[in-house]
Order: sequence, then structure tokens, then C-alpha cells
Amino acid sequence: MENHKRIYCENFFTGTLKSKEELKSFIRDRQGKILSCYAGTINQGDNFDFSEVILVDALFIIQLFMMDSENPKNDYHILRSRWLRKAVEQDLVLLENQLPYFLLQDLYNFAMPVSCFYPRNEVQAQERENRQQRCFDLDKICYCLPCCRRSHHRDHSVLTVEAAKSVHPFLKLTCEFFKSYSKGKSVRIGVTIKHFTDLVRHFLCPAEEMTWVDTPIKNIYDTRKLKAVGVNFRLLQEVGFVIKGDESHDCNFNLACFTSMDLKLTLICVKDEIECVVRNVMALEQFLYPDSAYICEYFLFMDKLVDTVEDVNLLIESGVLVNKIGCNETVANLINKLCVQIMDDVSCYGGVSGQLNKHYGISFWNRHVAILKGVYLKDLWRGSSTILGLFVLVFSIIGTMKSLEHNLI
Repeated sequence: MENHKRIYCENFFTGTLKSKEELKSFIRDRQGKILSCYAGTINQGDNFDFSEVILVDALFIIQLFMMDSENPKNDYHILRSRWLRKAVEQDLVLLENQLPYFLLQDLYNFAMPVSCFYPRNEVQAQERENRQQRCFDLDKICYCLPCCRRSHHRDHSVLTVEAAKSVHPFLKLTCEFFKSYSKGKSVRIGVTIKHFTDLVRHFLCPAEEMTWVDTPIKNIYDTRKLKAVGVNFRLLQEVGFVIKGDESHDCNFNLACFTSMDLKLTLICVKDEIECVVRNVMALEQFLYPDSAYICEYFLFMDKLVDTVEDVNLLIESGVLVNKIGCNETVANLINKLCVQIMDDVSCYGGVSGQLNKHYGISFWNRHVAILKGVYLKDLWRGSSTILGLFVLVFSIIGTMKSLEHNLI
């Protein structure tokens, strides 16, 4: 990977007017602010060049994001291999590998030419338009020069009015690189991204704020038991990890014992990398977002729903869970282990869990029918034997009654 970083850094310097020493000086000027973002202290020995280490990692990330946004991708190293790109993407989400996002964004602003404040495909379109018009719109662009013309006197501080109000170009590049998590979702206005782990958490969180209470999730029943009492698991068409409960629906008889309820969950696709990503996001929430730990609460709720492989089977059949790691038992074990040592003093799903428990308590008819089905109609052979036994019982009763009637006559 160090060789890849070196190649990407060399490619970066071919597209900027800034020298390596200027960029290192830029980082040294912000060293105190950078160090304040990390817990503990960093051992800086005599041979440790802090600015060099940060610069190499930062330029590698910026160049990687820029090349990833190109179409076609002019990269013969990481991006040519899907598994290697996925490995690098996962590595960038690890909590211990984070660089402050403000540093990457500021370095991008400082190092790149004005025209490169935008992804390359946008730059090319803008250049073609400039060649045709041969003039500049001074209301929109205060200062701009063609990308091919090199000048050391460019004013990098002046941006278009529209660009200042829109999403930062580097944030666009970042969202494009992590599109497997964003799924078209953008960063809300006013939200400050701390680093890539924080960005992924933002994508996985609900789009709307939820109400939090000082009551943990109640001891709800597993999927199998809830399904037996008329709880229907539905797919929720939203981005992120969200669970919603619908009000109970009475049957035509309007009796509480015949009610049903919908529990809506967003699709969760269990892949090889999900454990690593989720664990890092949950660790971040435990430290920075203890009062709004949406991802922790989601998997605490899922831990209540999933006890055995049968629960996983039911969720897959309901279309709210997709298993891409093979064995369903592995999925059950994964969900059960994710929430070990996770604090749950507050919850945003207390209302849903209380609603499920209430529904389970009043659905005594469904519950008893489920017990009968589990004992006598569990599979085809047991069900056939039960039905045959019922026929034998009915015919025996009829025969006995006819015999008694004949004797009385």
C-alpha cells in the first residue's frame, strides 16, 4: 500500500502548482489543530516527520477520490481491481485510520487550481463552454484562468457565488467514493463531518430526527413469536437503518384477540464487510453520540428480534434482510454479537418495543393457535398425521353414536 501511496502522490503533484514544501508548510501551520482531534498523544521522535506522514496520506486520499470520479477511470492501480478498491474503502472507514475532514477539504482548496475545484468531468465541460463564449460571466465568476495556463499569481481565495452556496466539490467527490453507503443521500445543510467514519454514520442514520427517551428498549419477543401473533414484517423504503411500527389493524370481527400489526424495517444487506463497518460506527457513537446512537439502537433492536436461525429465515422471507455471506446461522451469530458491551440507557425505539409487547399480550388467540401449529402442524408429515388422526376421531365418534342409537332402538 505504501507503494500505491507514493504513486498517487506523484500523480497529484503533476496537477497542482503547489510544491511539496508548500503543502508541508500548510500542514505544519495547522499541526496543533490536527493533533487536538486525536485522543492521547502522538510520539514524535527525532526521525518522525509529522507533516510528511499526514501529507502522504492526505494526498493519496484526494488523488484517489479524484481518479474515482473520472469516467472512464484512468487508474491502473487500485481502481482497476474491484476487490482492492473495496478493501481500501473499508480501510478508510476504520476509526483508527481517520484524518480530520477539515484538513482534507482545506488542503484540497489550497493545492488545486481554481478550475480543479470541481471534478474533472465538470471542468472539461466548463472549459468547452469557455472556449465557445470567449468571455466570463463576472456575476458568477470573479476570477478564473484556463487550466492549461500556469501562473503563480492565481487568487485561490475567490470562488463563484454559486459554488460558495452549493455543496463543496471535495464533499461531492467523497460522497461519490462512498456511494455504496450514501445510496444517493447527501449531507444535510449545517452538518459538520468530522471524518469518514462520521460520514458513513451520517448516511446510515435516519433522514429525520427521532424522539429519544431515557428508557432502554424493553424485552421484546423474537421474530418467530411475533410472527405467530400476527406481526407482519414489512420493507421500509428509506435509506439507512430505521424501524417503524404501524398501529394494530383489527379484523372484521373487531376483536382484540384477532388484531395484526406491521413492523417496518429498512433493508439490511448482510455482506462480508458489514461487521467491520458497523462496529466502527457503533464505537464512534459510544464516544461522540451517546445520546443519539441511532446505529447502536437499531442493532440492539435487531438483537431482540433475532435469537435463532429460524428468526433470520423469517426476516429473509419477509424481504427485510438479505444474506450474502452464506449460512443463515452465521447471520444470527453476527447480529447477537454486535451489541456486546453496548450501552442502552436511552432509546428511540422505546415506543415501538412497547407497542409490540402490548400487541403480544392481547393476541392470546393467535398465540395459542401458534402453539397448536408448532406442536401438531410443524411439518408435512406431522400435519398429515394430525389430520388423519382427526378423521379417525370423527369417524369413531360417529360410529359410537350410531351404535348407541341402534341399541336404544
